[in-house]
Amino acid sequence: MVLARLWRLAGPGRCRALLLAGLLLLLLQEVGRTSHTEPPRGETSGHPPPNVVFVKTHKTGSSTLQNILFRVGERHHLTVAFPRYTYQFAYPQPFAAAFVEPLPPGAARYNLLLSHLRLAAGELRRVMPLDSLYLTILRDPIRTFPSVFAYYRSTVPAFRALANHPQPLAAFLQAPEQYYDPADAGNGLARNPMAFDLGLEASGEEGGSRWDRELERLNRTFQLVLIAEHFDESLLLARELLGLRLEELAYVRLNARRGGGDEALAPGLAWRIRTWNWLDVRLYRYFQAVLWRRVELYGYTRMKGELEALRALLRETRETCLAGEAAGPEETADELRPWQPDTAAILGYNLRPGLPPAQHASCYRLVLPELQYHARLYYQQYGREICVLPRD
Repeated sequence: MVLARLWRLAGPGRCRALLLAGLLLLLLQEVGRTSHTEPPRGETSGHPPPNVVFVKTHKTGSSTLQNILFRVGERHHLTVAFPRYTYQFAYPQPFAAAFVEPLPPGAARYNLLLSHLRLAAGELRRVMPLDSLYLTILRDPIRTFPSVFAYYRSTVPAFRALANHPQPLAAFLQAPEQYYDPADAGNGLARNPMAFDLGLEASGEEGGSRWDRELERLNRTFQLVLIAEHFDESLLLARELLGLRLEELAYVRLNARRGGGDEALAPGLAWRIRTWNWLDVRLYRYFQAVLWRRVELYGYTRMKGELEALRALLRETRETCLAGEAAGPEETADELRPWQPDTAAILGYNLRPGLPPAQHASCYRLVLPELQYHARLYYQQYGREICVLPRD
């Protein structure tokens, strides 16, 4: 069924020819997977970073962490597991191994998997080495849901009817069942979007032991769940887990929308968001508590000192690289402009003019939006441009 859908979407011509070639390579890789003794691509002198699966959740700050990992991958010449002919792994379908581009010539295994997907851990283990570290990020649903709504208002079926409403989020939350059809796969982000990304189905009652078991299962799956409201603390925990240098943690906030979060502060709206997204609330609170237990083990004094060092690095990096604050699409250079939905303005950055070449290259990667960085690494790895499938 998965392969049939890929064949149908590929259509005639170049994409379908690439699909046939890719399936042949995938078959050959499966036959030789257990006997392959070639050293993995990305091994260099010293200790390369561990293999990483990053389950990229929607509108949680995940693009910022993805950029950090993209830069680590590029620096260490790691092999990235890319989606076939798109920037996501056939989302919102559960992840399947068939959604992944075959390994490039000379590579024995994938080292990084960083693009949007819906979690299916068993299928991920078919693709990624068994010693891979699993990361994801969560954000307070009070902030996440308004951002998801604004970004996908014209594409998620449950939101479309309110695309031109003067107060669309408030109108939706006043009577969400009027617009939401749980049987429509396109509505995965319309309720409990973070739980949906992590493979949960929020059907049935809110209480009961089922959700305790599901959260415990996710806690066993992920070596680290970052919390967006404590991004720097989370990043330092990730640094220790991945063996990164402090300098590799430099970042700017990517894929933020202009005016993001303001609507969530309207009176009574926060309660409605929590009620509608009850599983996301439960998920967030569970992993927020897990994070603080990890910080306690890390050591509060150590964390405080390293936070000061990280934030000094971030200030220095921004002063060095950026021409100013985040700018709207009308003010951002074409090559650094994030993809723009038709319902929100996504901010980007301009680089300080006159940077020396090496510094310009480093700063350029720091602010490069997701789709441009994805295409850049894809071309480096496969020597061809990505073949993007048309939307259904």
